[in-house]
This record gives sequence, C-alpha cells and structure tokens, in this order.
Amino acid sequence: MKTLQNLMSVLLISALSFTSCNKAEDVEVVQKVEVELNNKQMQNEKNPQDHEGAMHNTFLDFFSKSFDGTKEMNQDKLLKLYSEFHTSQKIAFGDEQIKGYKKLFETYDMMAMGRPIPVLPPSLCRWFPAICDLLSPSPTFPFGLPVGLLNEDNGGTSAERTLKFIEQIKVNEAKLIADKSLSEEKRKALLSQHAVARYSAGYWHNVNAIHKSKSPYFEPFQSEDIQAICHTCDVVGADAAGAAVGALVGGVGAGPGAGIASGAVVLEKAWNWFWN
Repeated sequence: MKTLQNLMSVLLISALSFTSCNKAEDVEVVQKVEVELNNKQMQNEKNPQDHEGAMHNTFLDFFSKSFDGTKEMNQDKLLKLYSEFHTSQKIAFGDEQIKGYKKLFETYDMMAMGRPIPVLPPSLCRWFPAICDLLSPSPTFPFGLPVGLLNEDNGGTSAERTLKFIEQIKVNEAKLIADKSLSEEKRKALLSQHAVARYSAGYWHNVNAIHKSKSPYFEPFQSEDIQAICHTCDVVGADAAGAAVGALVGGVGAGPGAGIASGAVVLEKAWNWFWN
C-alpha cells in the first residue's frame, strides 16, 4: 500500500512539472508574437510638428508604388515623383519647391546619405549653421536619438522595442517644448526630427515584422549585402537626419524630405547611387 502511495506521489509531481513546463512554453510563445503598430501609437499630439511624421509615412507608401529597384533613380525622376506626391496631397509644388529639393539632394549627397552613418562635412555647416548643432552622430546613438533601443540585442519583440523607443522620444520632445533657450528654427527642426523618428520606427517595424514580403521594401531591407548591426537603427537615423535637414530647407518639409532619405538607405544596395 505504501509503495502504491509513493508511486502515485511521483506520478502527481511529474504531471505537475509537465504542466508547469507547458505553461512556461506557452507564455514564451505568446511573448514572441509581433503586433502591428498603428498611427495612434506612433503619434504625439503634444508635438506641433507631429504631422511631419505622419506625412513621412504617407510619402513612403506613395514612394513604394513608384520605385523600381532594377532601374537607376536620378534627380529628374525624383523631382517628378515629388511633384506627383505634392499634387496627391494638394500641396504647392513650384519654383521654390524645385529649388528646395535640388538643394536637399545636394545636401544628402554631401552627407553620404544611404551609408551606415551619414557624415557632416564642414561646408554643410556653413550652408545650414543649425545642422551641426542639431546632428551629433555616434555609432550608438546617431543624431542624438536613442535608436540603439531598436537593436534586437536589447531583447523583447520588435513591437516592444519600438514602443519603448517611441516613449523615450516623447520624453525628449517634452524637454524640447519646455526649453526656452532654443530658437524657433532649431525647435521646429528638432521637433520635426523627433516626430519623423517616431513614425519611422513604427513604419519600419511594420515592414520588417508584420508586412514582410507584402511590402516592396522588405526584400531590399533584408538584403545580405547590407552589413549592419542594426539596419533598422540606420534607417530610422537616416530618416531623423533627413527630417532635420528637410525642416531647414525652404519649400521641402521635414516629412517628405526624410522619406527619400530612408529610401536611400533601404534601397541603396538595389539602386545605383542617385543623388548625383
């Protein structure tokens, strides 16, 4: 009888252990499920430049339907593309915009936009004095933004890392809004930069973790030719830099200006270099 009781105890303990392991495995599986982020999760209504981030994502959707990774893109094609985009959004596109976009392309070429870490040549600082105050690149946190939070080495799902990044950006934005020492020009550029960074992080999370092959950006984003510790970090950093520059170039706007910057980084391996 005692032997039977001992046997029953062993079986009960084994059953409980097996159930416990299964529950732990189930929890782990649930934690790894990715979710799509919507505009509500990306936005910050307290930032007066929030619309620039939304416009950035709208441009990327428009751009995705127009580019062909097998053909070279050049300035004339880009200008035509921007003209069509402005028309679709009922935004003026005249001599001021043409001049502004040409200046933007020249600036991106000088910054080597599309490379892992864009550079800030001295002449760029002379053209746009505020640029060198705004952008302070480093391998870990390009352009003063905590893009390193998006690195998968930080653990969690892509959605969790992206939301953490977005929340940190909102903290930074609150400080920018409250900072009385900033000129209006710098404040606008920095708030545009942060707005675009939020929406960019959400957009590329959705491409990489949710839409995947349904997005025309996914294949070049996954290219084996891209050697980067965190390619998402590079793309979001390029978007943020493009937003800061676009905000300072007359006739362009931070959102559309940043959109082509991320296009350069994602598609650089598929296209010939196209600023020149």
